[in-house]
Amino acid sequence: MKLELKLEKMIHGARTLARLEDGRIVLVRGGLPGETVEAEVSEAKGVLQGAVSKLIEPSPQRQKASLHPGLDYSFAPYAYQLELKREVVKDALSRSLKRDLSIPDVRPAPLIWHYRSAIQPVVTRQGLGYRLPESHEVITLEEDPVANASLNTAWQVFSNLAMPKGLREVVFRANDAGEVLISLIASASARNYLDFAHKLLGKTVKGVSYAQFDARGRFRRGSEKLTGQRTIRQSYGQFELTVSATNFSQPNPTAATELFKSLQDLAPAGKKALDLYAGSGIIAMHLAEKFTEVNALEIDAGAVARGTDDAKRLGIDNLAFIKADARSLELHDYDLITVDPPRSGLNKEVRKLITASGAPMLIYVSCDLPTWARDIADFENLGWTLAQFEPFDFYPHTHHIELLSVLTR
Repeated sequence: MKLELKLEKMIHGARTLARLEDGRIVLVRGGLPGETVEAEVSEAKGVLQGAVSKLIEPSPQRQKASLHPGLDYSFAPYAYQLELKREVVKDALSRSLKRDLSIPDVRPAPLIWHYRSAIQPVVTRQGLGYRLPESHEVITLEEDPVANASLNTAWQVFSNLAMPKGLREVVFRANDAGEVLISLIASASARNYLDFAHKLLGKTVKGVSYAQFDARGRFRRGSEKLTGQRTIRQSYGQFELTVSATNFSQPNPTAATELFKSLQDLAPAGKKALDLYAGSGIIAMHLAEKFTEVNALEIDAGAVARGTDDAKRLGIDNLAFIKADARSLELHDYDLITVDPPRSGLNKEVRKLITASGAPMLIYVSCDLPTWARDIADFENLGWTLAQFEPFDFYPHTHHIELLSVLTR
């Protein structure tokens, strides 16, 4: 059904909130606070949701949006995007903690375009592109406006070749030296892409791998090298880490460097620190100079192996990796615990383990505002206090926010 709505405020997920005369709430994509719009609305999961179909009274802040469908804040100027994100943080945290807080300004990204060092476009017969939100429809692009120059060069190399059948997605990973790795996600077997992989290899593309397409997620069935290198090195602050196209590494290194430096400054000096959900250990490495001993706990064997090798190469001899699930470890004798969990946040069992550890300080890094706000509220119920926090904008022109927070007893 079509409704005329007055949009009130932005909430998480690039949705604006509106209210009907009967008090019901409607969540609308594609709008800005203060606008009057016509929206196509339907009920989903008990909530009225929709998207702007017509602007009746547009915001003076509105600008032409990027064609990239994933850039769901791109119809607002960057300074206004930061204001909106600050208000979204305030809304989420005040609802979780049931009180008003002073919300710091969002730290702007060092680059607002061409900032990404990793992208995952969809492959179609018309070219590379990205799916519309909540849709299977793909918008094809000539290049990616938030990808760095090396990625867009590799995008052109890829697009200029005749694509073999069965390609579903492609992952590009670049470093500051301009080297690019590619992973082909495909429904046919690896041997069908060997010739294509060799044609991709060149001045920019240094290695190509293959992964069998799996609807449950990328790389659920592993990956294999087709040609060239499997890894390259990328700097995050003072540390150069080994990265690949098939494993997660922070895709905005310049913004991440600022967060890691702030985390390092916030951490007190001590004897022993623990980094949970450590990945390849970049947070643990930033703690190493302030602690006698640092343990990095990570369940993924590949990340543990890369992190161990990198720490040895970098001469960080007081950092030890532990391959384990956070729920299986006894957390004791630590002066500091740091966490950077997946989007699902920390489950209740881990929150209780951290609280029982006796550690006087917890530094919580999050890439998901709702689960972070939920966890912060639970930690406060368990006796912690949110001492300070800062939102960072890692992904300009999107609704995503990165959060760095400190909790004390």
